[in-house]
Amino acid sequence: AYRGPVAEADLAVLLEFYEMGRADGGSFDAGIELALRRLLVSPEFLVRIEADPATVDPATPYRVSDFELASRLSFFLWSSIPDDELLTLAERGELSAPATLERQVRRMVADPRSGSLTSNFAGQWLQLRNLATVVRPGDPYSLAFDETLRQAMIQETELFFDSVVRNDRSVFDLLTADYTFLNERLAGHYNVPNV
Repeated sequence: AYRGPVAEADLAVLLEFYEMGRADGGSFDAGIELALRRLLVSPEFLVRIEADPATVDPATPYRVSDFELASRLSFFLWSSIPDDELLTLAERGELSAPATLERQVRRMVADPRSGSLTSNFAGQWLQLRNLATVVRPGDPYSLAFDETLRQAMIQETELFFDSVVRNDRSVFDLLTADYTFLNERLAGHYNVPNV
């Protein structure tokens, strides 16, 4: 729930809620239920909180901990919590080693969960989520721009972005590549023959 080691103070709060629940409900289960409720509404569970170390002056660069690195990687690449492998490496203090970090990034990009990087990052960066609002009913292009074409354009962009990431291609390929991903609808829209 905390995506890292649990501080004694956090554990004490949960134990306090367990004791209150057990006293009020008269059972172990009642205590666990109240402690679990408290855990599920805690800010550390609901939100990723990154606090600067107390020993670092504001605006001073510092290295994040291996647990923070695991969390950042997993939420960026998978839009999810770190898996056991990342957490184990973080616990050992090995995740930030350059060779280990590169291996983990490659492993994570090869994982199907990295599809969320494509849909979320490309969706925000390229504003694919706003594609439906580009052409409105009554606009001159509204007859040619339908839902099928919109979906094809989104899929083309996501497949292209995903191919650049998964094949470890240069970021310049996003602008200069000589390939794309077309279906028949897009080929007709772009006037590309023989598709």
